[in-house]
Amino acid sequence: MTDSHASKPSDTKTRILDVAEALFASNGFRQTSISRLARAAGVNLAAVNYHFGSKDALIRQVIERRLLPVHRLRVQRLEAIRETCTAQGRRPDVAELLRAFVEPSFSLTRGGDGGQRFLLIIGRVMAESDESIRNIFIRSFKPSFMLFFSLMRKSLPGLPKNELFWRLHFVASALGHAMRVHGAAMPSSELFPPKSDVDTVVRILMAFLTAGLKAPSHRESTACPPE
Repeated sequence: MTDSHASKPSDTKTRILDVAEALFASNGFRQTSISRLARAAGVNLAAVNYHFGSKDALIRQVIERRLLPVHRLRVQRLEAIRETCTAQGRRPDVAELLRAFVEPSFSLTRGGDGGQRFLLIIGRVMAESDESIRNIFIRSFKPSFMLFFSLMRKSLPGLPKNELFWRLHFVASALGHAMRVHGAAMPSSELFPPKSDVDTVVRILMAFLTAGLKAPSHRESTACPPE
């Protein structure tokens, strides 16, 4: 007879992913050993290897488990804006594009289930120096970012392509930093903002990013005034 208390393979895999997510969030990717992870998950090394094959594959699944749904939602919202603008014969608005890009990331915090931890992981990924880890993020991030870029070019047709590209990278960096600070237990210090709910963070971030994207081109702002 099968032991009713024995873990199903899917339960074991989920537990390993949950523990890995917590350890990666608190300690970093390369600083967390597989042996430590296995002990924390209550499994042996063979179980980790069976389900994931390698540490890099485990890292990829931890990241993609939560990141891919966010990117899918982002693409859906951006495509809906594109369809609406085509039907109405208008250019997309900067703020509506930003909202579609920014808000899905913070949706992770609203349902619990480790979402708050994952904000820390996204912050770590975006600041990661390890190329293999960055590439996991880039592969999943690319479709939504390139659609965002394409629609923003229509919204800001007067902005040089290269400058818009830089500005959208600033958007992604600011988003990653906001997620990391909001998700972390920051020390009480004048250097850090007071703890705020996610809606407040999104409103402040949106106002900041919208103003930055709508600012005149640096070529215009640095031009010499007429004599």
